Amino acid sequence: MVEKNSASHVNGGKANGATAASSTATTASSSMRLGKGAVRRRRRTMGLHRSKNFLQRQRARLNSGSKREKALSLLQLLFYVGVDILTASVTATIWFFAGIFLWFFSHIHDAILSRIVGFHYLYNVSWEDPRVDREALNLTEDDHVITIASACDNVLDFIIDGARVTAVDLNECQLALCELKKAAILELGFEDFFAIFAEQDIKLLKAKFAHLKRHLGPHSLRFWERTLRRGFGGFMYSGSSGWLAFMLFRVLFPVIGMGWVRKALLDGVDQATFRRKAQQHAKRLEFIAWVADSVLVPICAPLAGVPAAQLGLGDHREGNVHTIMERVFLHTDVVNDNYFFLGYILGKYTRTCCPRYLKEEHFGKLKRYIRQNRLDLYHGTLADRYRDDMRQVVPPTYTAAIMLDHLDWMDDAGVNEELALLWPLLDDDRGRILWRSFSDTPHRAALKWMDSTRVDDGSRDRTGMYWGVWVAEKKTCGVHPEDITPGLFWSPQPPFSLVDQLLTGLRIVSFPVLQAFRSGMSKAQCLSGVAADDLSRNRHAHKIEAFYQSQAKAYDAFRENFLHARKALATSLPLKSDEKLVWIDVGAGTARNLEFFPVDTLRRRFAKIYILDISASLLNVARHRIERAGLSDIVELVLADFTDLSEAGQQALPKPGTAHLVTFSYSLSMIPNKTAALQQAARLLHPDGAIGVADFFQAGPAHHQHKPVSRMLSRLYDLGCKLWFRQDGVHLLSDHLFDTVLERDNGVLAVCTERFRGQVPLIPVLRPWHGVWVGKRAQDDAEEEDGDDEEQPSTSQE
Repeated sequence: MVEKNSASHVNGGKANGATAASSTATTASSSMRLGKGAVRRRRRTMGLHRSKNFLQRQRARLNSGSKREKALSLLQLLFYVGVDILTASVTATIWFFAGIFLWFFSHIHDAILSRIVGFHYLYNVSWEDPRVDREALNLTEDDHVITIASACDNVLDFIIDGARVTAVDLNECQLALCELKKAAILELGFEDFFAIFAEQDIKLLKAKFAHLKRHLGPHSLRFWERTLRRGFGGFMYSGSSGWLAFMLFRVLFPVIGMGWVRKALLDGVDQATFRRKAQQHAKRLEFIAWVADSVLVPICAPLAGVPAAQLGLGDHREGNVHTIMERVFLHTDVVNDNYFFLGYILGKYTRTCCPRYLKEEHFGKLKRYIRQNRLDLYHGTLADRYRDDMRQVVPPTYTAAIMLDHLDWMDDAGVNEELALLWPLLDDDRGRILWRSFSDTPHRAALKWMDSTRVDDGSRDRTGMYWGVWVAEKKTCGVHPEDITPGLFWSPQPPFSLVDQLLTGLRIVSFPVLQAFRSGMSKAQCLSGVAADDLSRNRHAHKIEAFYQSQAKAYDAFRENFLHARKALATSLPLKSDEKLVWIDVGAGTARNLEFFPVDTLRRRFAKIYILDISASLLNVARHRIERAGLSDIVELVLADFTDLSEAGQQALPKPGTAHLVTFSYSLSMIPNKTAALQQAARLLHPDGAIGVADFFQAGPAHHQHKPVSRMLSRLYDLGCKLWFRQDGVHLLSDHLFDTVLERDNGVLAVCTERFRGQVPLIPVLRPWHGVWVGKRAQDDAEEEDGDDEEQPSTSQE
């Protein structure tokens, strides 16, 4: 299936239709279900279900029966109530301790994963289907691919098509596995190669190792000498993911009554027979899927090389493991085609069911291309490789970057940095980026703004474990990713001690009491280079100025560890590459947000930047910052109330409909009339512009909706945060504000949203919700369609 990225829909792009064959296959797949229905719900404890069912059956007897029958029924009812209470108590106790364990494990999850890296390889099999990538990219000998090495299976698959491949991996043990396969291709014939890597003939590997080791680097040689000396049993169950596969498919499956799967594969049954057997065991599979989703997946994920961030991308879905089982058992041919699961279940590959590089018809071509040095292995991260490439006199040019699923591991800043480093190395005409994800939509801002095409929704991937594969072409991407993190600040900042933090915090907390004794008269007349509106009668302006007068110099240092979503907003902004932009930063204060971008980036990408605030003290700090950076020619300072602009204030800002970016960075929550502020932003917004907000929010994502206790506790805690901030005049934002004012009234639709908790300095128990909301005005698809109809009247009539 093929469809356009959701951000493209906001831009007015039309979804590409799938081919007839793909549509037919998808329809057939969706109609085939494992179990009773398509809807998977989280299981809940049944409570007093025995008592309830008994009352329903015995209602007539209790109403009209004899005294003896009523007494007997009451005794039976008491028995069932007792059994239900005992069962519920035991269940609650088990899940209470399981919850504590899972909570603890979630905090050490990534630590376990990092300990495995470097000690051994994680992946003994590349767990991404290269067939999907191959069909999407159509690689040829003219292609230069950069990708992650993993177990080298997909790397060798791409080389079969003639592509030159640069394979990168941070885990040097993964590269040792790649080097061994490369050496075996160079030194061995096909039968020996197949026997070692498909049939797991380790005796043959040890016998041939003397011929292979001359192709291995120092680390790879030490690794394999140590591994073979310690009694290496085979590739299929090696590495942490291989060990997990052995425990699951060879130990656990027979215990839980799933031995029929291995027997069916050994018998070589056809796909229809295998599907029929799966449907016969549907109830057991559904129960296993529920247990796996609830307990096994969070515990076993580190061994499979899955970080917590990636697991979190599927929290909003019900029955992830159930869906994976459905895809694998019902929609793939496990016996003859799905080598991912056949290999793990049998412990080896067969001649008909194995990766392409293990097929005899491809081996000669593979050996020839390896001898032509079409495989380059690199130890480090992709970002490291890009930086090294840029240092070369003539940097290489890549025509395809295949990111596997590792973008799921990274935050917005990490994804943005990696793409920004890749961009100048990507071929202008043929360059494309492919990534897959556990999320069913592009999950990071930099990915959302790309004009990407979803080439698979998980229905064709034989692993069954991804919910989307996307491809973006450089020549059609309207947004150019930029590295937005040159450092914490443009210039070193003065030290900010604990005493300074305490004094600043005291000023903030004491302001509601002392504000009546403070004067907040505007100091606009003392500012040079500032377009000042008349705020002499603006009570809110007086209050804000009084609040910030004594904090202006310490504002940035104190709030650097407080306003956690500002950096996320900077990474989420779409920087169009076809023209210089106009940016209005509302409530920008000291202009700190500019320092998330290098000075040369601001000059290259922006025609004009407006720093608007209602506090003269903060704008005075901003003026010094901008002068030191030499940006006075493109940055305008505006002292005004954004919700009540006079004629002078309106003249200081760009004309309506000309601002490409309008942002609120922790300012909207302090503006009394939030509706007027957003309406003003929408009025100034360019038809192809974006509004961005980073601020405190009342609530987070709805991950606890299925857990009543967690939902109740979270709401009580959020209420406490809301009341605490209200005393300082900070009113936490609600989703309803954006849904009504921007989306409904102004057609500005959300593209990037994120929520997370962040700590308040000096008050560790206070962790309010921080969030980012970035939206773009939707184009009128109807007008485009009408235009198409006018140009092609015959098509409309047909």
